[in-house]
Amino acid sequence: MADPVLDIFSGDLFKMSSLTTAINHDDFKPDLIGGLGLFQEEGVPTRDVIIEEDYNTLKLVPTGPWGGVPLTRANDKRKGRPFLVPHISTRDAVMAEEIQGVRAYANAMTPAQTLMNVEEMRNRKLNSMRSDIEATLEYHRLGAIKGLVLDADGTTVIHNLFTLFDVSQQTHGMNLDDAATDVIIQIREAIRKSLDALGNGRATGFVALCGDQFFDLLTNHAKVRDSYNGWAAAAALRDEHRAYGTFQYMGILFINYRGSVGGVDFVSTGKAHLIPLGTNVFKGYFGPSDYIDRVNQIPDPNGAPIEARSEMLPMGKGMEMEAQSNPLYLNLKPRAVVELDATESAS
Repeated sequence: MADPVLDIFSGDLFKMSSLTTAINHDDFKPDLIGGLGLFQEEGVPTRDVIIEEDYNTLKLVPTGPWGGVPLTRANDKRKGRPFLVPHISTRDAVMAEEIQGVRAYANAMTPAQTLMNVEEMRNRKLNSMRSDIEATLEYHRLGAIKGLVLDADGTTVIHNLFTLFDVSQQTHGMNLDDAATDVIIQIREAIRKSLDALGNGRATGFVALCGDQFFDLLTNHAKVRDSYNGWAAAAALRDEHRAYGTFQYMGILFINYRGSVGGVDFVSTGKAHLIPLGTNVFKGYFGPSDYIDRVNQIPDPNGAPIEARSEMLPMGKGMEMEAQSNPLYLNLKPRAVVELDATESAS
């Protein structure tokens, strides 16, 4: 009679399609930035992406004599910029000894019961792997918003979008620790900076991802407090579990961003990042996984941004699982996101 444990390892439970479905389970709640729908995502068949920059600028047309020759319009410059798609992956294993430990507590355990125990262990480990990758995807999205995509160590630069697009970061000091600051004027100035950087682009609204100190100084400012208190009373009826708090003011949804890994906040406490909504400048590309049967295939970002598969460990000791995603998140106009500083003087 075949060993039910080996049957499980060699059965459908550890096939690639089953693992990928499990790791992209429908009841997973998306993170805050993913939930905003800010990034337009698509799959690509290669491990690099060429972004073509089109300097389609408006030009004033001078007057000329009637019957004269019109001024020839100069062609706009175009430049292609290559970006390598980052590769992130993680591994875990379901060991035979883990299953054996479960079987030891039950008499005459059937293969179906063993299958359930193995599936629970598999799903628990897949959930942990998925959480690690989802946190990394959020980290990359926020890095693209801020213009600096960093690796997991928090210092190694994957993509510096300011350098790659030959632009400088826009900042604006809000001076929120001064009760005399005209907060409305400062918000208007910051919005103008963002709109100017968008050029011919349009924004349907704005959101600001705020660190703790920034959000507290803003909502407690003498000229803002009454508006916030009215908003907070109504906010009690809203679901804000993905953020510490929100505040709609002057056409901007200020979000006290909730996210950190290893004690390092994704948004610095005294900063906020003003983001234009409804634009086409935030892009997400998913490259193919590095398996031989996935070469040049276009992933479906809406179906399975994380892919998983497994293989038997030597001597049948267990089944090793790997999960990976290959995301490239970009902000094509990094100057359009304005970094706000809570305590710096207005600039």
